[in-house]
Amino acid sequence: MRVAPPPQATDATTLPLTEERSRLPRFAPLMLAILVLVAGSVLTWLVHQQVLGAHERSVARQVEQLSQFLADDLATGFATLVASQQRLAARVATFDRQDQSLWRFDTARYLADFPFIYSLAITDDDFRVLSIEGRQPPDVVADERLDFGPALRGWFEGDSGSFGLLVKSATSLSDGRHLLHSLEKIADDEAAQGVLIATYVIPDALDALLSGVFRDVLAIRVTAGEQVVYPHPPVSFESSELYRPNVFEVDLDGDGSSFRFEVGLTALGEQQLGSRLPMAALYGGAAVSLLLAVISLLGLQAGQQARRMAKVNRALNRAVTDQERSRQELAHLATHDPLTDLPNRQGAKERLATMLGETRRSGEVFAVMFLDLDQFKDINDSLGHQIGDRLLQAIAPRLAGLLRPDDFLGRHGGDEFLLAARRGRRDEVEALAADLLAGMERGFTVGDNRFFISASIGIAFYPDSGESVDELIQNADTALFKAKHAGRNQYAVFTREMFGHARHRLHLSRDMRQGLERGDFFVAYQPIVRAGDHRLCGVEALCRWKHEKGYMVPPQEFIRIAEDTGLIGRLGQFVMEQALIDLADWQAISPQAPWLSVNVSGVQVRESGFAEFLSVLLHRHRVDPQRLHLEITEEILIENLARNRALLEDLDAIGMRIVVDDFGVGYSSLAYLKNFPVSIVKIDRSFVADLAQDAEDQAITRTICSLSADLGMETIAEGVESIEQLAMLKQFNCSYVQGFLFSQPVSAEAIGALLREGVPWSTPTV
Repeated sequence: MRVAPPPQATDATTLPLTEERSRLPRFAPLMLAILVLVAGSVLTWLVHQQVLGAHERSVARQVEQLSQFLADDLATGFATLVASQQRLAARVATFDRQDQSLWRFDTARYLADFPFIYSLAITDDDFRVLSIEGRQPPDVVADERLDFGPALRGWFEGDSGSFGLLVKSATSLSDGRHLLHSLEKIADDEAAQGVLIATYVIPDALDALLSGVFRDVLAIRVTAGEQVVYPHPPVSFESSELYRPNVFEVDLDGDGSSFRFEVGLTALGEQQLGSRLPMAALYGGAAVSLLLAVISLLGLQAGQQARRMAKVNRALNRAVTDQERSRQELAHLATHDPLTDLPNRQGAKERLATMLGETRRSGEVFAVMFLDLDQFKDINDSLGHQIGDRLLQAIAPRLAGLLRPDDFLGRHGGDEFLLAARRGRRDEVEALAADLLAGMERGFTVGDNRFFISASIGIAFYPDSGESVDELIQNADTALFKAKHAGRNQYAVFTREMFGHARHRLHLSRDMRQGLERGDFFVAYQPIVRAGDHRLCGVEALCRWKHEKGYMVPPQEFIRIAEDTGLIGRLGQFVMEQALIDLADWQAISPQAPWLSVNVSGVQVRESGFAEFLSVLLHRHRVDPQRLHLEITEEILIENLARNRALLEDLDAIGMRIVVDDFGVGYSSLAYLKNFPVSIVKIDRSFVADLAQDAEDQAITRTICSLSADLGMETIAEGVESIEQLAMLKQFNCSYVQGFLFSQPVSAEAIGALLREGVPWSTPTV
């Protein structure tokens, strides 16, 4: 609907206005414009102050929230230190005081795990220092009694708790850094035997406990009494880098003496949390005020009045038109995908319901097809979602060009498309599916990239595969799953037998949960042998499941279900825990115990506390981190380059070695490996199987071994089953081998027998 323009004014209507204007004061337009400008400026300033105050309050709340996160992070980190010191004190209580070898062994590992600890010392029940490991604190001297005040004796003999802290604010090193003493009773079931003293370098300890995110965004100053203990050298809060400081106190031992934390924003933090909105409101308001003043000045002019009304009328017409267009666009967006302009899920259901009703009347063959692009995620991960979106936009018209005008094409979501067609016979629908797959083979050009991507299709026929739209879509999706797992780039038709397969997966998922509770899962180990002399160097931990009904469930079956149902994380934790227990037992049998290689899933890698979890397990079972090898596939390695690089660097810093598993079947690029702290490359068994006959496999394997050696990495070939394969791997200077030629996966007890009695395989003959 359009609004008609106002009628043209006549001389009779304009004359009174002209006469009225002639009676106005000469400077009335200018005075009115100045008044509007002043009023607008005042209003703009008030709005600016309101916006500025709201912004400052918002920043203050964010600083306060970040301070709370900082306090929680410190509390968690310090609780971990407290727990570790308590465990150390509990072990010290069991040591023979005359033989300090165990004390020195444990403290050496403890100081290596926590480099910010200055020293560890123990005393007798009279607080005389018996031994000091690490560096010599100024106020803790061997063979002398502690001088920590009368509160020490009261705490030692009291029942208020086993842990206490004494902060010596005057205690400092020659470079000005301050120390903190953490005391823990050394006690058995009868009485306290003495005190374990851990001395921390305060700035180093806080640097270790604080996340890098806090140090980048927040400026932090910590004082004890009147002394600044963090950072070192001290900083002043009058610095321009600090912004709206927030203050909180931390009392570590509840004695009333606390650390005062002053938290503000660094220049980077202020830049991240800052906003241009207050200045935009100020400048925008000033511009609006000036504009209003100009309009007011011109408003008293008769000619401008008429033109302004005409302009308002045109704007009203545009608003009505735009409103109608917006309503139509909203209705379209509710049922269409904004990227491809194809019907979305809601639009698809509405259209399919109409087609299904027409099919019931016509008696034609009606089919719903679910099409999914193969390995589309690789394009998004490697080239970015923008390229992936442009590829989807190119695929949509390609598919539409292969359909009839009355067929349906929609986007179900992600890289999934929904199609529907009516034909005279079923074989015509299957021929259409084959044409769709063939149509993808011509490739797609997106910018400077040329892509060749395949697809998989699931087909559900009405009424055999369902009598409603939802049933047909669900069963087409089930058929798509079958096509995917049958090798991709093909189509599959839904059959009733697929119900049984889906039910089997459901039951197996349920049995997995129950099996984990009952202990039906166990870990087997396959030896890893040095290629040169056949010496047992390592073992790979392999998860096995003996079903309660007595049969062994294949790993490739239950691991896939575990990944689909979210049980893979729990299963991985079980394997890691059991494998470290067995490794600890092997270390007790022989000092030449093999290193342990454990596969790590993508779910475990994405867990935020994965590195800390491994560190706790290694410490609990007293396993050297270098004896634990983590096997990670190429796909997991590069799915989030920045995050995974940081995680692997943390694991490498702890001492664990990183192994790239199944190398050659994924991205197969050693260029990725140079960005990660990788120690070993594991050559996939598909290259080893025909190594003695296939020249291409030989070239690939030789290249992997050579380039890995040039990058300072070792190699493991898996699936070695013949002397010929072993001889060729030795020729390629492969570091280690594993396979049935030496041993199948065996129990932990069998590995222990190998360590006691020696390996059964003979001296190398090739």
